[in-house]
Amino acid sequence: MQPPSGRLWSTICDGQIEIRSLTEDKLEESLDVLDGSFFLYEMVSIGSEINLPENVQARKDLRELSRITSEDGVSLIAIEKATGKPIAVSFNKIQYIPENGDDVFFLKFRKEKAKSSQAQSLMDYMIEADAAYDVLEKLNLQCTCELMFMATLPEWGQKGIAKALAKHSIELAKELKDGIGLERLHPSLQGRRPQAVTVLWTSNYSQNVGKAVGFKVLNTIPYTHFKYNGKTFAERIGPIHKDSQQAIYML
Repeated sequence: MQPPSGRLWSTICDGQIEIRSLTEDKLEESLDVLDGSFFLYEMVSIGSEINLPENVQARKDLRELSRITSEDGVSLIAIEKATGKPIAVSFNKIQYIPENGDDVFFLKFRKEKAKSSQAQSLMDYMIEADAAYDVLEKLNLQCTCELMFMATLPEWGQKGIAKALAKHSIELAKELKDGIGLERLHPSLQGRRPQAVTVLWTSNYSQNVGKAVGFKVLNTIPYTHFKYNGKTFAERIGPIHKDSQQAIYML
């Protein structure tokens, strides 16, 4: 992980909020942001029933996924300066095809560490959506930075925080592409230089964030396509958020 001080990327919301690199001392509180927002209100979490109170193991599984992802060294958080508490997160993952023939990261986690059927369902969505348009193969890329889980606590919504996290994630990836800051990455990743930033936008709100910061939509998949526990995701999510978008920002 990065040193305790991390890196300050910017100050927003009239100086109330700092965008910083995620550091180990803020990790547990940043995972708690997922509990208070992503696992409750994110569309695929709803489609996979991760939002239901009884599905504790599912949330534990996805906290572990995020904990492992944080070790890459490319995740960002938004901190309320007055309290020092994280109020938004972007758990970002360096993605590449393993040279040893091993499974890609999401598939490996799904097979080895996802214990609950709900977390497995969410992982299946991510794996299938990524495979529907394989950016590494189709665009001949060796490495990308994926915005895996982005979340903002509800009371801090509609203040441009998600947009700032996406924008600075792009800036971070650009620096890594140019060889700047590679020492902050996990040692196993210091030879990787992302050529693009990728994301699965799962709601109208996040899709608007993508448009605002310049992501290009590669593929759109309706929520009627995904099913868990006898219902399509669309049946649980409702009619407002109809589909998921796979998008890219080329560096």
